[in-house]
Amino acid sequence: MLLINESFAYYAKYEPWLKLKMQEFNQMGYHQINEEDLWNYVTSFCWKRIRPTHYYQQINDIMKITPNQYLDYAAVEAQVYKVTSLEDMNFDDLF
Repeated sequence: MLLINESFAYYAKYEPWLKLKMQEFNQMGYHQINEEDLWNYVTSFCWKRIRPTHYYQQINDIMKITPNQYLDYAAVEAQVYKVTSLEDMNFDDLF
């Protein structure tokens, strides 16, 4: 499993592939997904337990990401980790 600091150190090595994947997503109409989003998906989901040993396997993991896979991951992240405090919610519209 990659640690957060190691994740950023490896980013430059994968940046061209992340840009290529981002351009592919942009051509499909997914303009809101950026390189950082893809990198977070790869490091915290695809490689959560183990990063493939060989560079070509790592690149293959990046290049086979589909928009649906990323959006499923983003939806779960939004539901689980982006919880709004009850103090910040406006309940006036509920009554």
